[in-house]
Amino acid sequence: MKRHLLAILVVVVATMVVPGCSKSPEEKRNAYLESARSYENEGKLAEAAIQYQNALQIAPDDAATLVSLGEVQLKLNRPQEAYASFAKAAKTDPKNVKSREYMASMLLLSKRYDLAQKEAEAIIAIDPKHTLAREIRAQALFMSGNRDEGVRTMEELLKTEKPTEEMYLNTIQMYMAVGRTDDALTLVDRGAALFPSSTKLRFMASDIHSMRKDAAKARRWAEEAYRVSNGSVSAGVALAMFYARNNMDELYKNQLKELMARHPKNPEPYLLEATVYHTKGDLDGALASARKARSIEDTAQVRVLISQLLLEKKQPGEAKAILKESIQKDGQDFMARIMLAQILLDEKNPTEALEVLDEPIKKIPTSPDLAATASQAYLLKGDVQKARQLVEKALAASPQNVALTRMMAKILYVQGDSKAALDQTRTLVGKQVKTPDILYIGALSALREGRLDEAKSYVDELDKHAPETWPTLHAHILWHLQRKEAKAAFPYAERAVEKEPGNEEALALYASLAPKTIGLAKTVEKVRSLCSKKETSTCHMVLALLVEQAGNKDEALAEIKKAIALDPGRTSSYHALAQYYTRNNMTRKAIDEYEAILNKNPNDLAAASMIALLQQDAGDLEAAKKAYRYVLDRDPKHGFAANNLAWILAQKGSKKDLDEALRLAQIAKDRYPDDPRVADTLGFVYLGKGMAEAALGQFQMALDKMPEEPTLLYHKAQALAGMGRTADAVSSLKKALSSAKPFPEKREAQELLARLSQKAGTK
Repeated sequence: MKRHLLAILVVVVATMVVPGCSKSPEEKRNAYLESARSYENEGKLAEAAIQYQNALQIAPDDAATLVSLGEVQLKLNRPQEAYASFAKAAKTDPKNVKSREYMASMLLLSKRYDLAQKEAEAIIAIDPKHTLAREIRAQALFMSGNRDEGVRTMEELLKTEKPTEEMYLNTIQMYMAVGRTDDALTLVDRGAALFPSSTKLRFMASDIHSMRKDAAKARRWAEEAYRVSNGSVSAGVALAMFYARNNMDELYKNQLKELMARHPKNPEPYLLEATVYHTKGDLDGALASARKARSIEDTAQVRVLISQLLLEKKQPGEAKAILKESIQKDGQDFMARIMLAQILLDEKNPTEALEVLDEPIKKIPTSPDLAATASQAYLLKGDVQKARQLVEKALAASPQNVALTRMMAKILYVQGDSKAALDQTRTLVGKQVKTPDILYIGALSALREGRLDEAKSYVDELDKHAPETWPTLHAHILWHLQRKEAKAAFPYAERAVEKEPGNEEALALYASLAPKTIGLAKTVEKVRSLCSKKETSTCHMVLALLVEQAGNKDEALAEIKKAIALDPGRTSSYHALAQYYTRNNMTRKAIDEYEAILNKNPNDLAAASMIALLQQDAGDLEAAKKAYRYVLDRDPKHGFAANNLAWILAQKGSKKDLDEALRLAQIAKDRYPDDPRVADTLGFVYLGKGMAEAALGQFQMALDKMPEEPTLLYHKAQALAGMGRTADAVSSLKKALSSAKPFPEKREAQELLARLSQKAGTK
């Protein structure tokens, strides 16, 4: 070890004392480039990219190096970074054709046809005979609607001295798109003769004959394609797929068996087998084949496939683990990130979902799958504006995308713009997109707009597509209630709680309708049985309210405490308990009781939370703030304490308090994304910060859970007024003030109504 260390020291000293041996910048650049090419040849692409970047620090405008870096970035699946490199190369050297080729091709693939055409024409200006540029221009013209010129350009290219196989394929596809099937087949025959080993042309011929219902010719061309491929596994899989699609089961099995024997180390035959099993509904068979493919080659593609199958088998835990592993192995596996985010959203964890999506949001923000998933996460977090911005940007790039249009309908609905949401629903239904979520939004939006007949049409469609599910039953209930038909609504509410005893909204609706229909005693008995089937905090809270109505106050208190024990962080349970104590003149006694508990156990945060809430209800806000901070010091993510402290701070209205209130309200929202009181608090904070549109989204979410709550209706009116929607604000205020339920801001609501009415009258 000493001798080795001495040798290192000798080298170091030599470099220090020998003058004139340091490398020039050009020598350093060449060394970086040589190292980059070496890494690239070894498949070490990330290292190659770093070395190309090092070379560019010395010569930042070297077009050739920029192109090489862009090529590596493409291989690393970093298209935006690659495009930036090519664009810089083209700017540095406008006659660098290679960089422009890449740019034109990437623009064409991303459906930015006008820019692709412009870039192709720039290349043609440099080199009028540039074949690829002329072909890209033809495709850009065709795809942007100038089909005749696109076809003419391709036909001219086919007359050149050496037309390529790709030219034939693209021209055939254009012919098919404009209905010139006979011309397409004529061109296939010419191309097949010119390219005797082209599998693509032969499979294209097979597809055309399949479309024309000529199974014999389709089969002959598909088998010919495999024959000329010399046993290529990809062509063999394509032939097996043809057999499977055409129900040629024996031929499919034999072909697959041959491929597995001939290519035992290739996963493609097993991936096809998994796909066919999946098509036939055999999830176990599909999963077994996919796992076999993974044992041969563990790729991102196969990990995603296995995860999809596991999710269909209702095994999200294992799917989640595989997706996390996939992301660890390849941080650029964006499909795995999107799927993992969707699982996290199902778990009501939008914060982690957005963390997982952070990289894709930066790099592929207009991807429909990404935008739809990320916007859903933003909605759950309460950031409706970000959700809308993301979807609008993605829709600009993919205006016909159904998933994005569906998400926009949901966003509009959440923002309270039921008219626009209804327009989106009509568009989707007109395109035969009749998914339950869209029909549900259509029904509720139509009800908000007072269009009962149109709402009924969506309810009827829900009955066809999703019978006896909660959205369908809920739509029925709301439709009947809008028509003042409580007795007709009750059977749907009864079926809803039978099917989903843990559904909060279903329980609340049932509890509001049942006493008038079957009597209070039978309602209590029914809810007790539901609680025994599905013991949830909500069920015990509903039962508490019912038994208190029946005069059983002690039992009501016990049920509220049971609800809190089942879900200690649930905000509404604490509020219900505090209200119980207030109603029964027990506030001081309750504070003493919980202080005694906290003295015995200083870490009993439930007791500390109740003390804070009771003090808040009693008007001692300073003491309440102190108690909430006590809780948050011990648990910074405590949703209940964060929510209520945010509310108190928001009342003051100073910038500092509002900033702190927003931070706390977002903690509560992350913890309880579906809680209407939490949504109300976040909306109230947004109001204080002058963000009326964001506030409206939160109040609308809360009103979906508590549609008759006057406080929420008043807050919604404030947001609408802030947006200049005076008529809608007046309507919401009138509904709030017509409620028999008292609310602390009633006087303010009356004053706002008077001001808005006067304002409307002067217009």
